Amino acid sequence: MDTAEGTAGETAGRTVLTDARGAAVVSFADRSRPGALLAAEARAHGPGAARTALERLAGWAVATADGGFAEELCAGGGHAVRRAREMRRDLAGDPPPPEWEQARPGPGLHLVDLASGALDLSEAGEERMRAVFDAFLAAFPVGHPDRDPARSEAEEFGLLSELLDGNALGPVMDVSALAAEEDGRVGAVLVVNDRPDEVPWIGEVFRRPDPRYAGLGGLLMRRAIALLARQGVREVGLAVTEGNPAVRSYERLGFRTAGVYSTVRLPATAL
Repeated sequence: MDTAEGTAGETAGRTVLTDARGAAVVSFADRSRPGALLAAEARAHGPGAARTALERLAGWAVATADGGFAEELCAGGGHAVRRAREMRRDLAGDPPPPEWEQARPGPGLHLVDLASGALDLSEAGEERMRAVFDAFLAAFPVGHPDRDPARSEAEEFGLLSELLDGNALGPVMDVSALAAEEDGRVGAVLVVNDRPDEVPWIGEVFRRPDPRYAGLGGLLMRRAIALLARQGVREVGLAVTEGNPAVRSYERLGFRTAGVYSTVRLPATAL
């Protein structure tokens, strides 16, 4: 692989796969993490792009806004794992109401700051992490659009832990929080990550499907959006799987669609 740093054109700063003549065939942003190779924002630059990706990115997940490219990858043996909508919230041009910052859960519930070490490696931190994961499983049961059927509970726990540790999308920002009962039962969680190559990103938001917790996810998001705006952040983003009705809630909060991406997992061995 070649990496174009500071070059002109749409491949600048991206990893580029070239052909025998040195011409760009595929480019992408490498957002891999341990155990999960990801070619994000992948673009085809010429004939044979899918074949090149299948040969040289075996075992990678490839995310692309190019539907034709995604179809070619699937035709070559790739497996479509997700089609997601990227959404952005303009905080500078469309500032949120200041009162959103004061949003608090109802009686019997309290907020816990997720960026203050609440989920550390102590016994209390591990207990809290288990409570968060219990809420995650309740929010994303098997069959939910955002639950990957190919992943075990242990794998899901590992991915959520990496997100909360700041190892997946970047450090957890101080606007991240969870709403919990006095006995520690978690009702809703919001994780906002400071992505080094992107705008601040809502890495995860979920709540238990229980009437007591209705609206908590939106409450945590309104609070975070207002806090980010006060801190001078100009934009925040998220991704939501196509088919997830939560997109309507995000639109009510001012998020707008910026693009639709397909993620294709390539065979571990080139075919």
